[in-house]
Amino acid sequence: MVKRKGQLMTTLRRRVEAILDEVIDPCSAGMGVPVGLVTMGLIKELDIVDLPSGGKRVQVLLRLTSPCCMMAPRFAIEAKAKLELLPEVAEVKFDVCPKIDWDPSHMKKAFREKLARPDFMKPF
Repeated sequence: MVKRKGQLMTTLRRRVEAILDEVIDPCSAGMGVPVGLVTMGLIKELDIVDLPSGGKRVQVLLRLTSPCCMMAPRFAIEAKAKLELLPEVAEVKFDVCPKIDWDPSHMKKAFREKLARPDFMKPF
């Protein structure tokens, strides 16, 4: 079976999202439920672009939950190091959205449901 270009990009996108979700949000970890950037809803935009010289550029626009969050550089460094290991990826570009527009609806539904369970904060 031959994969078309669109199928290859979809596969690569899934791999990129999985890697971004390996980068754990420290606030969620501090609450005892560590989740990654995708699950937390911190990836505002994700584009994968063909480069004229070959390979792909992964462009990420990161949103923060608060203007006080100082984690953007750590997120970018960790994610970039992991994404650059993908053979298809030639460049990684991270930007931080200047508008603080995150809200809980950006989290994946399953994670929101987990947080809404009555027993979520029971150990505390």
